[in-house]
Amino acid sequence: MDAQTLSAAVLAGGFSSRMGQDKAKLTFHGTRLIEYQVNKLKRLGIRDILLSGYDGEVDGTRCISDVYPHKGPLSGVHACLLAARNPACLFVGVDIPLVPAETLADLMQTHEGGATVLFAAEKMEPLLAVYDCSLAPQVEEILLSEKTSMKRFLSNVSMKPYQYLGDPELLANCNTPDEFARIAAQEPRS
Repeated sequence: MDAQTLSAAVLAGGFSSRMGQDKAKLTFHGTRLIEYQVNKLKRLGIRDILLSGYDGEVDGTRCISDVYPHKGPLSGVHACLLAARNPACLFVGVDIPLVPAETLADLMQTHEGGATVLFAAEKMEPLLAVYDCSLAPQVEEILLSEKTSMKRFLSNVSMKPYQYLGDPELLANCNTPDEFARIAAQEPRS
């Protein structure tokens, strides 16, 4: 799929308890982390950009509230699938700033339907993925159950792996001040 037929969502929810402050508002190379990710998506040509779990404003985006709050990232995925203006949506976590735009572009191009999820070696990264919006009812079914994990959702849908062969450090996420300091010290490559 190309950028004109795809929506994108930056997942910025959660309590940031290990970070001690809202990760999305941290300054990363001169801009807030949320804006950094949004700008990357805009450079890819994506026009419908959603923000999940964010309480501020970013030009050219729409903030989307969870239909089922406090149920983890799957709840943000669900709300964005319902709100997206295109048939599929690219998802990226706000706390994975080093993921190259080129990797996201390759992920988009690989998507042929269902779920396309990035794998680094054997590790699945369900928050670096493209999901068809038609999957929203299946996500809702999981959200209404007791076990609301991304892995449970993905075990029930047609999933295509996108094998990432780049530097694994570029997929590091920042959940603590030390992790953020280590990531922020690196020069972005996208």
